[in-house]
Amino acid sequence: MSKHFSLHKSALLQTALSGFFSLLLLTPICRAQDVVRPSLAGEAAAEARRQSIEQIPYNLLAGPVRFLFSITTGIEYNDNINLAETNQQEDIIIRPQFNIDAIWPVTQLNTLKLDLGLGYAFYLDHPNANTNGVLIQPGSQLSFDIFVMDWRINLHDRFSLQQDPVAQLQLSNVVDYGRFENTAGISMLWDLNKAVLTFGYDHYTYISTTDTFSYLDRNAEELSFSAYFAFTSTTGGGVETSAVYNYYDQHFLNNSITYSAGPFVETQLTNYLKLRVSAGYQLVNFDGGGAVFDASDSNDFYANILISHRINAAIFQTLSAGHESQLGVNSNFVALNYVRHTATWNVINRTLLTTELFYEDGDDSGGIFSEHIQRYGGAVALGYQIAKHVTLGLRYQYTQKQSDQLLRDYKQNRVSVDATYSF
Repeated sequence: MSKHFSLHKSALLQTALSGFFSLLLLTPICRAQDVVRPSLAGEAAAEARRQSIEQIPYNLLAGPVRFLFSITTGIEYNDNINLAETNQQEDIIIRPQFNIDAIWPVTQLNTLKLDLGLGYAFYLDHPNANTNGVLIQPGSQLSFDIFVMDWRINLHDRFSLQQDPVAQLQLSNVVDYGRFENTAGISMLWDLNKAVLTFGYDHYTYISTTDTFSYLDRNAEELSFSAYFAFTSTTGGGVETSAVYNYYDQHFLNNSITYSAGPFVETQLTNYLKLRVSAGYQLVNFDGGGAVFDASDSNDFYANILISHRINAAIFQTLSAGHESQLGVNSNFVALNYVRHTATWNVINRTLLTTELFYEDGDDSGGIFSEHIQRYGGAVALGYQIAKHVTLGLRYQYTQKQSDQLLRDYKQNRVSVDATYSF
């Protein structure tokens, strides 16, 4: 089984900051500082949430609880499942999956939500690579929202069990990168109308399902804070900070403490174009002494830019780019530069076309291989709804890695077809 690290974020930093990033992106900008806008918390917001829940589609209603069930069956051809430069292994993989979405408005002010995707992977030519258990899809979570006066409180437990190694920048010559990840914690939003404050705490757990990567087993304590202010009717910004204490079960990699802090600005340039820019200082201190023989600390800046653009009613695109340090698999950390573009093309009735492009440039701090890595690739996906309950999907994905270390380059092509039935 294998792990999916983000193409452009460290698993720990992304987990620590994802809660308030999403809140900031969803925060509406005030028309003016002296105009009272609808609160993001409190009874009015809870009532708006309740009304939106009533519009959510479902196929089973058990009292107040709404369930939506679906099943997906996919077939994938992969020409390099082991991410190898030589002696590549190709295979055909069968991927069944069962999805459950449930939402329960416990009271007008409290809502319990469950999202769960369970799957399996059968490798026809290399059965030893079959999933060692049920896969739990990224995005699976149990979430409980509470509205109290000017506060919106979210209790959550987010979990996944994966095996695909391709999204981890540092890996080569690996088939099974299995890992269970769990993030449990609380986020709190305090809406003061002229300012929105968010606080977060999470406990992160990583457990490898393979002996090869058991040295990555770890826990982390993650704290985050952000303050958002509306400057004008179209522009707002503030400051965001985080602190992460990361500690391993084994002492192969080094324990670390990460601090980051900096300003951010977001602006609605036009009705269809939104820009968000953040930058700041990122410090990662490692305790040293681990068998990886990497004593480097990270003392660097981070910078991220996100552009969201709706070209017309049918076409939407996002462009993101940035620089930051992320925890390593074979070293203390990787200094990463990235660019990523995604677009959705809803130009044909009942058909959705999605395109993705990415480029990454990373440098290991030291450690086992001390690579300089470049990766690039993209994907094209097509979804077509052939009936009310049935959707067909087709996807092609290409990834290429170039390394300055011997036998760590690879190219991978993947083609998959799937069908989803919603009950």
